[in-house]
Amino acid sequence: MKKIVKKSLLFISIIAVLFGIGRFALVGYESFLFIEREPYLVIQTQNSMTIKWQTPKAEIGKVNYGFSADKLEKNLTEKDSTKKHSITISNLDECTKYNYSVDSTSLAIDNNSRSFSTLCKKSDFQRLWVIGDSGERGEGQWLVYKQMIDYIKNDFSKLNMWILLGDNAYESGTQEQFNTDLFLPYIELVKRFVPWAVAGNHDARRFAFYDIWDFPKNGESGGVASKNNKFYSIDNGNLHIVMLDSENPSLAKDGDMAEWLKHDLKANKKPWTIVAFHTPPYTDGGHKSDSDSNSGGRMKEMRENFVPIFDEFGVDLVLNGHSHGYERSKLIINHLGKSDTFDAKKNVLQDNSTCYTKPLTTTKESGTIYLVTGSSSKLDQASLKHPALPFSFEKLGSVILEVTPTTLISKFLTIDGIIADEFIIKKDASACGNDK
Repeated sequence: MKKIVKKSLLFISIIAVLFGIGRFALVGYESFLFIEREPYLVIQTQNSMTIKWQTPKAEIGKVNYGFSADKLEKNLTEKDSTKKHSITISNLDECTKYNYSVDSTSLAIDNNSRSFSTLCKKSDFQRLWVIGDSGERGEGQWLVYKQMIDYIKNDFSKLNMWILLGDNAYESGTQEQFNTDLFLPYIELVKRFVPWAVAGNHDARRFAFYDIWDFPKNGESGGVASKNNKFYSIDNGNLHIVMLDSENPSLAKDGDMAEWLKHDLKANKKPWTIVAFHTPPYTDGGHKSDSDSNSGGRMKEMRENFVPIFDEFGVDLVLNGHSHGYERSKLIINHLGKSDTFDAKKNVLQDNSTCYTKPLTTTKESGTIYLVTGSSSKLDQASLKHPALPFSFEKLGSVILEVTPTTLISKFLTIDGIIADEFIIKKDASACGNDK
């Protein structure tokens, strides 16, 4: 009997080892599998833009660019032949639109309507499109995208930035899934805008995310240099946008990301501060922030270790995905516990529904609005009853942000073309009136 047990345990151990080896091999293969990829934009700055693409055969890449689509007078050519191409165009004018095309002998590239703009020092008006958990290709994804296109009347000049809140390619963030679930369905955006994306838990199942993108870890796009691709910031016009990774690095309150965030927010001089990451500190959607173990405890860690930093530096808006619905708070402060500890008298700074006011100069504990928008391609069935998030919808949609030097308007645009939730934050000294 003992021999049978020993042989059985040995057999099970061998199977487990073989499974582990096979799993490791699969993850590596799907993470770094070479895939043909049309040109896309990364690391946008005030005076440069980097363009990447991948060709089926090794060749010397070439980018043509200029102010007119009909006259691309300047060009840059790579020195060496390669399949993985990256060209940085430097010495560009700040806040300026350029047209470009990419030459390839082995890859068919759609060069129609390719353009980009450099970052701006100042801006009278900016519009951002924000999507979360958008990586499930299908009708839902398409309808969410179509409503945004209809909103801007199919005029891409009316859009300034594109923010993606994680789970950008289902099911596992493989190289192939990024092509089919992001680069292909959003090709017209990819031609024109940097996909400023954070990693979601599904993206983190493979290593493709950080293989595909280059991020401004040296402060090229603004803010304090993080020296880490997983967290960085962008200064554009009125905005200081902080991109965090809630899946991979340490989420400890004294970890590298938290320490960098404090330095970055302290140095920030922009009128509006937005922080984006995947895993929300508050949610009662498909994921429950009240559960200490849900999502590996990352929601709890982001709430306990990072919300105090947002409070300290008066972050205006926090954007998250992960739960596949829409949830939004009022202007709140100092809530680090579970939902049953939320006290509106203590934690709600302004008890309005659609209008909030903040000082133009960032001050400590001036309040933050938390917004979960993880329904850009799929939905959960959930109770949506977190007391800190009274505005919630089980609807497919996305968020449009419209920003001036003194106002920030957020609109939840559903697949029905309806603005289901809208609010404004004012920093122009005007009152909100009787909004309740």
